[in-house]
Amino acid sequence: MLLGAVIGVLTGLLAWVLVEAVFGAQDVAFGNDPGWARVVLVPAAGGLVVGLLAWLWSSEPSGGGIATVLRAVAVRGGRLRARVPAAVVAESGLALGTGSSGGREAPIILGGGAVGSLVGQLFSLNEDRMRTMVAAGAAAGIGASFNAPIGGMLFAIELILGQLRAGSLQVVVVASVAGSVTARELVGPELVFAPDTVYSLNDPRELAVYALLGVLAVGVGLAFHRGEQLGQALFRRVRIWPPLRVALGGLVVGGMALAVPEVLGSGHAGPPVGGVSEPILTMIEGGFGDGWDGVRIVAVLLVAKLVATLISVTTGSAVGTLLPTLFTGAALGAAVGKTLVILLPDAGIQPGAFALVGMAAVFAAAARTPLTAVLIVFELTGDYGLVLPLMLSAGLATFIADRIEPDGIYTAPLRREGIVTHEPDEVDVMQSITVGEVMTTSSPQLDASLPLEDVIRAFRKTAHHGFAVVDNGELVGVLTLSDVRRRAAEVDEGLLQARDIMTSDPLTVEPDAPMYRALHRMAGADVGRLPVVSRAEPTKLLGMLRRNDIVRAYQKALNEGLGSQQRKARSHLRDLVGVRFVEITVIDGSAMDGRQLASVRLPPRTILTSISRRGELVVPRGDTTITAGDEVVALCEPGNVDELRALLTEPAPEPDHQEQDAVTGSPTSSRADL
Repeated sequence: MLLGAVIGVLTGLLAWVLVEAVFGAQDVAFGNDPGWARVVLVPAAGGLVVGLLAWLWSSEPSGGGIATVLRAVAVRGGRLRARVPAAVVAESGLALGTGSSGGREAPIILGGGAVGSLVGQLFSLNEDRMRTMVAAGAAAGIGASFNAPIGGMLFAIELILGQLRAGSLQVVVVASVAGSVTARELVGPELVFAPDTVYSLNDPRELAVYALLGVLAVGVGLAFHRGEQLGQALFRRVRIWPPLRVALGGLVVGGMALAVPEVLGSGHAGPPVGGVSEPILTMIEGGFGDGWDGVRIVAVLLVAKLVATLISVTTGSAVGTLLPTLFTGAALGAAVGKTLVILLPDAGIQPGAFALVGMAAVFAAAARTPLTAVLIVFELTGDYGLVLPLMLSAGLATFIADRIEPDGIYTAPLRREGIVTHEPDEVDVMQSITVGEVMTTSSPQLDASLPLEDVIRAFRKTAHHGFAVVDNGELVGVLTLSDVRRRAAEVDEGLLQARDIMTSDPLTVEPDAPMYRALHRMAGADVGRLPVVSRAEPTKLLGMLRRNDIVRAYQKALNEGLGSQQRKARSHLRDLVGVRFVEITVIDGSAMDGRQLASVRLPPRTILTSISRRGELVVPRGDTTITAGDEVVALCEPGNVDELRALLTEPAPEPDHQEQDAVTGSPTSSRADL
C-alpha cells in the first residue's frame, strides 16, 4: 500500500512535468501567430527529432506505449527500462508540443507503468507483485492525466490486469488517488472538460437514439483498429529511415492543419494556429454551428482527426489514441444530435448530450473497456446526468465490436505476436510447476568476447541450438544457431565475436515463476529457450529453460494432477465402514524392496491402489517391482495396517524350513483372502 502511494505521487509529478513540457514546446514551436509555413514545417521538424530520440535512445513511447506496458506485464515480468519515464517526457512532450495528432494519456500510462516497474525492481518484488506495481502506475497515469482516479482504477483492472483481485485493487486504488491528488495540486483542480450545460435524459424514448449512437460508434472504433493495422503494414513495406518516417507523418499532419487546424495536438488546448483551440469542449457545449452546415463541420472534424491520428501513431510518433477516440466520439455524437435537431426541431434535442455520450461509446468500442469509458467521461466532465445513455451506448458498442473484432486497439498488436495479455481464468496444469523445478542448471555458456570461429565450434561440439552469453559473469545476451547463420554470411567471421551477433537484452524468467508464465513468454517472443536469472540480481544466470524442460514440466504437472485427483478420491472413501487408506514409504532392505507384486503375499483384504515413484504415478500390476523410496498407497482393514507397514518398513526376516510365505514368514494364505 505504501509503495502504491509512492508510485502515485511519482506518477503525478511525471504527469505535471509532461504537461509543462507540452505547453513549453508548443509556445516555442508555434509562438503567438504562426504563418502557414510554420504550421506545416513545425510538426515535421518535431517528428524528425522525436524519431531520432526513439531511434538512438528509447523506442518505448513510439505509438503511445500502452501496448508496451501490456507486453512488459505479459512477457517481461513487469520489467521496463529505467530510461522510460525520461523518454516519455522528452519524446511525447516534444511530439504533442509540435502538433503531432494524438493524446498524452498513453505516454503517461507508459511512464506511470515504468515508475511502478522501477519501484518493484528496487524492492525485488516477485512477478505477481510486479504486475500489480505496473498496473498501479498505469492507474495513477490516468488519474493524474485526466483528474480521474476512478477511471484510472478501472482502466488498470479492465485492461492491464484483466481481472479483479482484492490485493491488487487496494494498491491500484491508492496509486490512482495519489496520482490524481498530486497532479491536481500541481496542474490545478479544474476539470479537463467543464461544459456550462448540465445534461440529463429528458425523454426515455431518446434511449433508442442513444442505442443507435452506440451502433455507429462501433464503426469509428473499428476504423481506429483497422486503420492502425493498415498503416503499420504500409510503412513496413516502405523502406525509409525511421526518423524520416516520423517526420513525413508530421509533414502530412501539418498540411492537413492548413484546412482543419483542430487536428493538431490532442483536441484540448491546442496551438494557436486558427480554428478552435478546444474542439472537444466546444462540441460538448453544442458549438460548431447549427443545421446541415454544423453537421458537415463536425463530420469533417471526425474524419480529419481520425486520419491525422492514424498517421501520427503508425509513423511512430510518441502519442496515444485515447483522447483522439474521445474527440472522434464527440464529433460523431454531435453529428447525430445536430441531425436530430433538424429532423425533430420541437423535440428539445441537445446535441451536446449526444457528443458526451459518443465520447464514451467510441472509446469503449476501440479499447473494449466499457466501465472505464463511462467513468472517465463522468470524471472528465463532472456530468452524472446521463448515466443510462452512457451505459447503454458504451455497453452496446463493446458488445457489437467484440463480435466483429475480438481484440481491442491496445491488445490486438500483442495478439498478432502470439502474446496472451492476461492470466488464464481456468486452472492450467502448468501453474503448479515452477521454472526452478525443471530448468537446466548445467547449461553451457559462451563468453561475449569469444571469436565467431570458436562459437561455431561450440555449436558443433555440443549440438545445442542456443547459448547464454556472459561478460564478467553477468548475462548480456542469448546466441542461437540462427543468429550465427545469419550474421556469418554478412561479415567476415574473423572480425566477429559472440557479442556482435547475440541478441542483447534477452527475455528472462525467475526460478519461482510458474511454468505457464514462462510458456507465454516464450510463445510471445517465438524463442525456444529462456535464461533463468536471480530476482535480486537480474544479470545473475542460474540456468536455462529449454523445450526439453517444458516436456518434463508437463509430465510432472500431469503426474501431480493425477496424484491430486487420487487424494481427493481417497478422502471420499475414508468414510467407508471397515476400510481405510494408508500411505507408507518403502525403506531400503525391507521385505518388499526389490520384489515383484506377483510374488508377494499381502495381508488379507489388502489392495495396493497406487505407487508414487520420483514424482511419477505408477499403477500397480503383477509385474511391478517395489523399490526403496516408493510411496505406496493401499486400501486395507484397520487391523492389517501394522502387518502391511512391517512389510514395507522393516528388514526382511530370515527364512525357515517350514512352508511359509516367501516374504512375510507367516503361513501362506489362499488367494481368495486377497
